[in-house]
Amino acid sequence: MKRCVIISGGEYSPSVKINENDYIIACDKGYEYALKMGAEPDLVIGDFDSLSAETVPKGTIRLPREKDVTDTFAGVSRALDMGFEEIVICCALGKRADHELANYQTAAYAAGNGARVRIDSGDNAIYFLPPGVIRIPKQEGWALSVLSFTDKCEGVTISGTKYKLESAVLTNTFPLGTSNEWESPEAVISHESGILTVIRAKL
Repeated sequence: MKRCVIISGGEYSPSVKINENDYIIACDKGYEYALKMGAEPDLVIGDFDSLSAETVPKGTIRLPREKDVTDTFAGVSRALDMGFEEIVICCALGKRADHELANYQTAAYAAGNGARVRIDSGDNAIYFLPPGVIRIPKQEGWALSVLSFTDKCEGVTISGTKYKLESAVLTNTFPLGTSNEWESPEAVISHESGILTVIRAKL
């Protein structure tokens, strides 16, 4: 199945290469960013507190300004309802710490529903993963960190790196997996329970 690219309304970061088959959801100000990136969204959703409602296309899903979820959460929920198992979110970091943390929680929500999610800002790629295996190719000048987003992740195994783990338990109150390095062309990371956060960070 093709992936869903969600363009949020945080700091502008056109780091994601849009593919022809991607389904694009723009959330509020993300519509302005999408056009700036040369991408025409398949769906626009938001309450338009950060973008003039007159500038959005017909068929937009308009949300009330007083609501329990963010525009990005609404976009991710829509992607899950449509059956997407791979979601990439860009323009979701910076500017406001509360919205940034909310976007992390939104990504974790999607991972808890079986999707693989990546928040990408160019200098950072943050993966939120349900149980399974992921392979991360080596990148010179980048660090690799593996952390637990949920209270704990069990059965964490890391190979192809300087610091390895075998069936370990990671918790979200002790950052054991910060700043690892590749030893092989790719790192292989797996876990058996919980939501794992894998971060590629440019040094």
